[in-house]
Amino acid sequence: MTRLIRIGLFILLTVSLGACRTTRQQEEKAQRQQWEARLSSQVLELEERIIDLETDLAVFKRTQSDLDNRIRRTASEADRTKEDTARAARSLEKKITAVREEISKKLDIILEEVARENERLLERINTGRGNSVLTQGYEHVVRGGETLSTIAREYGVTINAIVEANAISDPNTLRVGQKLFIPQ
Repeated sequence: MTRLIRIGLFILLTVSLGACRTTRQQEEKAQRQQWEARLSSQVLELEERIIDLETDLAVFKRTQSDLDNRIRRTASEADRTKEDTARAARSLEKKITAVREEISKKLDIILEEVARENERLLERINTGRGNSVLTQGYEHVVRGGETLSTIAREYGVTINAIVEANAISDPNTLRVGQKLFIPQ
């Protein structure tokens, strides 16, 4: 009987050990399944995140492409504007040069006329100097209501002397403010 007890105990111990091993294996299997489930869940989350990142990357690439195109268009427009501005500046320079030339020609004409008029005046002065009566006199500024007659009386000279000294073509037309040389 002891032997039987021993065998029974051995069997009981073996079954117990087997049960312990089975329980431990089941626990390990359960832990591994939990761990695999967690890993699987994390992999799914990572895959979703990768998809989101790939979508974001695609959007960023499209945005970058749009921005690159806009930059190229803007640069092209700036180049055209620069060319247009340069063309306009050249055109204005040509116009300014033409206007300067025209002004220069007109100034030359005016200067020629002034020079001729100066020559005529110098001639009149030189002609007047030959006549001793015209060499000395007064300057008179015509006032409203004055005539050559009243001016001649005022200075004690003849109307003809005033007309000759000032080369007046029409003695009846005096202007207020006109300067006259009154010979002595």
